[in-house]
Amino acid sequence: MALVEHLIEMKHYAANIVFTCGAYVLAVGINVTHQVVLTNSDGETLASSNEKFAQYLLKMLEVHFNYHHDAYSTKVVYLHDPTAMLASINPSLITYVEGAIRVQTNGITRGLTLLYNKQKRFAEITEWSDQPSVNVAVTVDTPTALKLVMERLME
Repeated sequence: MALVEHLIEMKHYAANIVFTCGAYVLAVGINVTHQVVLTNSDGETLASSNEKFAQYLLKMLEVHFNYHHDAYSTKVVYLHDPTAMLASINPSLITYVEGAIRVQTNGITRGLTLLYNKQKRFAEITEWSDQPSVNVAVTVDTPTALKLVMERLME
């Protein structure tokens, strides 16, 4: 097995361990982080700022704006990391469901994350039995999240 393949496999095992270890976990997936975006208008707002950080960030974001334009035919930047960070700082910004998460570690679905919301009770013992619950983000208060990000960037 090539080193890269081995590292990818280990990443999936590590994710599965985190989701099944019983610690408090708040999972914020790409389906939620795609709900918070910086638009061209937000970029113009940053450009109008005299703050050095906003100007520096705008130069960095130009690469992301161009990438998203080429990859998705849209001129926005998805705020993946800021959204996940805001969810941990202010959990009231998100709605979530509870359930057990498992990560496929092999086969054609390797890396696929599965959620069992524990609404169905299995009569038999399965791999889902006795798995700890985690919180999985479903939606985010997009206007408030974007407002908080822009305020921080403009300070």
